[in-house]
Amino acid sequence: MTHLRILVCGDNHGDTESLEKLVEATEGEEFDFIIHTGDITNAYKTDLETGVDQLRAVEPYFETLAERGTLVYIYGNRDKERAFGGSPTHVSEEYELSVGHRLQAGGELTVDGQRFTADPADAGPEDILLTHGISQEAFFQSTASAYFCGDTHRARQFKTALNTGYLHNDKGFNGAYFTAILDDDELEVTVHGLAEQWKGFVCPDHQWYGRQFTPEKFGCGLCKFGPGRQFRSIAYIAFERVTPEEENTETASVDDLVGAARDAVVDDEIFAKQFRSYLEKLASTDRPNPTDPLKPAEQPGVLKRQ
Repeated sequence: MTHLRILVCGDNHGDTESLEKLVEATEGEEFDFIIHTGDITNAYKTDLETGVDQLRAVEPYFETLAERGTLVYIYGNRDKERAFGGSPTHVSEEYELSVGHRLQAGGELTVDGQRFTADPADAGPEDILLTHGISQEAFFQSTASAYFCGDTHRARQFKTALNTGYLHNDKGFNGAYFTAILDDDELEVTVHGLAEQWKGFVCPDHQWYGRQFTPEKFGCGLCKFGPGRQFRSIAYIAFERVTPEEENTETASVDDLVGAARDAVVDDEIFAKQFRSYLEKLASTDRPNPTDPLKPAEQPGVLKRQ
């Protein structure tokens, strides 16, 4: 029987104040694992040299945290320099942390008897899946014991999957960290705001999205900003399912895309209705948004690649 107490956090973007608050808040506590979901530095938004300095500054806090549990971390998209052409340099090529266990993107490792993998296709029922960028399919239907990810800055939980939101965001605000108890196929999650009280809730209009975590003063992110950001990646997944390369198919109907999304991601009536509305707007627009993966085909109610 699996019973693990886990501290989960991520996306501090080179900020040390948030890590200092995390260290102070968890003083005296012990965990089986402490997991960081990536974007340890902000090299992509600043520069490589600054990112390396940030990595060095982060290390003492990681050292303290590692005294309270086995530290496992993965790097994120911001942990390498911005490069226009060529191969961008990663901060770890200039400075390697001397603490914790790094999970390579797409790789796997076993530490203290627990297997971690960064490949959703490789995640078995006894494994912990850890990625920086979210896999929508894995978030809703992972076969792993638990799945932790970051990147989106929207903290939420669906069954045993948890997106950690952020410790520090681009607007200069400190966020939250999570303590989680993993018991076989259940994940009990508690959110802890660093600078203000956070809450966990399920929006009645977007139950399919899972349990959201935000500061007390905020509400549902999908009600405020719309679900389009989520639907873009799901539409891409559904289109790939409906138009496999070997069949040489270039278009897909709204009906087929909704069915594929329910099968691959979220099998929920409210989700299906909202996703259908999104697709129907795509299929009827005269000016496709370049951020959407699909655009109208020649036939009504049919879409093709953007």
